[in-house]
Amino acid sequence: FTGHLISSNSQPRYDGFIQVQIEAGGHPGIVFKTHPNINKELFSSDSILGLKDPNRPFPAGQAGDGVSLLKWRMQIADESLVPFSLNCWPSVSGSETYVNLEYEVPQMFNLQNVVISIPLPALRDPPKVQQIDGDSRFDSRKCVLEWSITLIDDSNRSGSMEFVIPAADPSSLFPISMNFTSTSTFSDMRVVGILPIKGGNPPKFSQRTLLSTENYQVV
Repeated sequence: FTGHLISSNSQPRYDGFIQVQIEAGGHPGIVFKTHPNINKELFSSDSILGLKDPNRPFPAGQAGDGVSLLKWRMQIADESLVPFSLNCWPSVSGSETYVNLEYEVPQMFNLQNVVISIPLPALRDPPKVQQIDGDSRFDSRKCVLEWSITLIDDSNRSGSMEFVIPAADPSSLFPISMNFTSTSTFSDMRVVGILPIKGGNPPKFSQRTLLSTENYQVV
């Protein structure tokens, strides 16, 4: 899992002579890496993002794209910590394959816009969805069955789907891809203050936290 903190600004005028005070949850598996222009010692000692050269303005990016100031990475072997787990059980019975899927989401995450994409062998007819927690859509062009759940929270931390297709090699149903977003992250990082380094009142700021998937699969 990876993440980053972005500095951005949409105002036509910007006082960039600042430092950013952050706070993180302190997960022991997370490794941080600062932008080359950031003072690494200041960040390590005080959790403050400031430039090595205080006479340069803080970067803000162009047209709202922002600049990555801090990146983090976490490698884990404990599967209980993953934000979304999925099990798939294909079972061939005569001329049909029954496919059962079940998901689980830990309490530390509420997930939005969940889409589970299951590849299928070439089919003449759409798969028969027998039971589903959520909604399904069959993309006949890509031959992919999409299982979608708008929100996963304490009311539906687990759920399942069953569908039937003609007899097929179970390996043809993998890899299963998942996409989702969340407003919680592993780092639990947030900006707690903006520090002007040339005097004056601290500028107002806003922040948005987002966890999103780039490549999340069951293989």
